[in-house]
Amino acid sequence: MDDYEKISVVGRGAHGVCWLCQRKDDIFRQKVIIKTVALEGLAQEEQNAIMGEVTLLKRLHHPHIIGYYESFKTENAFSIVMQYAEGGTMDKMISEQKGIKFAESIVLNYFTQVAIGLEYMHSKQILHRDLKTQNILLNKKRTIVKLSDFGISKELSTRSLASTIIGTPNYLSPEICEGN
Repeated sequence: MDDYEKISVVGRGAHGVCWLCQRKDDIFRQKVIIKTVALEGLAQEEQNAIMGEVTLLKRLHHPHIIGYYESFKTENAFSIVMQYAEGGTMDKMISEQKGIKFAESIVLNYFTQVAIGLEYMHSKQILHRDLKTQNILLNKKRTIVKLSDFGISKELSTRSLASTIIGTPNYLSPEICEGN
């Protein structure tokens, strides 16, 4: 973290914190997000999952997927440096509407971008498995959608099957809820 200046906390999870930062030696002062996960007390399986997220992020280069810059390990934490989406989450944008519905054309535009991002992931044999409004980020003008949070994503091989029921309960598909 020595190369970055912390600006503010933008999110907290069970094992870590997401920081809004700027690289100290960047003349453009580009903002980034650094997801820092404390390693103390984490089982080896959880540490492997963090490394798996990095492996997937390194493979995904698409306009509708949050960009990966680098990752590094310190004595007690692992950090992932990613693109900053200034428009925040889709969840935040929806709550700001205070019950006012979006125009159909706007919804269709967002839906199409999400579908394009997912199609790209699927072409790489990667399942997101936690798609929800909190994991859909927006650019500053809120015109471009970026999928994020690949912590429970799964890479499929020709012999594997995504059979584990995983994700956020309110966002699971009916087929998953029914056990199909």
